[in-house]
Amino acid sequence: MNRTLAPFFGAALLAATIAATPPAVQPPGGPAPMPGGTPQPVSAPAPEPTTDPAMLARAKNWFAQLQAGKIDRSQLATTANTALTDAKITTVSQAISGLGSPATFVQTGAGQQGNVSYAIYLLTFANGTKLNFFFAVDSQGKIEGLQIGQPGQ
Repeated sequence: MNRTLAPFFGAALLAATIAATPPAVQPPGGPAPMPGGTPQPVSAPAPEPTTDPAMLARAKNWFAQLQAGKIDRSQLATTANTALTDAKITTVSQAISGLGSPATFVQTGAGQQGNVSYAIYLLTFANGTKLNFFFAVDSQGKIEGLQIGQPGQ
C-alpha cells in the first residue's frame, strides 16, 4: 500500500456510534470440552449476510463521490454532515482517488442497531490494494456513517 495512505487509514473518515459485536472465537482444535470430557455442541456458523442491492448501489455511489471529492450533503444525516468537513473530504479524496474504481465491491458484513442499518464492504483495486468501506443509513435513508480502513483493523 502507498505509504501516503497509511496515516489516513489509521483514523475514521466518519463513524456513526454503532458498536458491532465481534463474533465469538472458537479455540483452535474444536470446541472446548465440558466437565467430564464431553465436548460442547458446535453451533452452525452464522449465515452470510444478504446483500441489499439498493444499499450496495448507494455505497458504490458514495465511494465514487468520496474519490471525486464532491459529495451530495443532502443525503447526510445532521450529525454526519457536521462531522464530514470539507477538509476531511479533500484528505479522503487525495488518499483514494488514485486507486481508480474498485475491481470488486463485496459485502462482508451487515447489521442493524436501533434505526441504523449498516454494511461493510471489501473493496479490491486493480493494483491489489484492499480496503474496507463501512456504510450506514438511518430509517429515513440518511447516511449516518462512513468509514474507510484496511481489512483487519
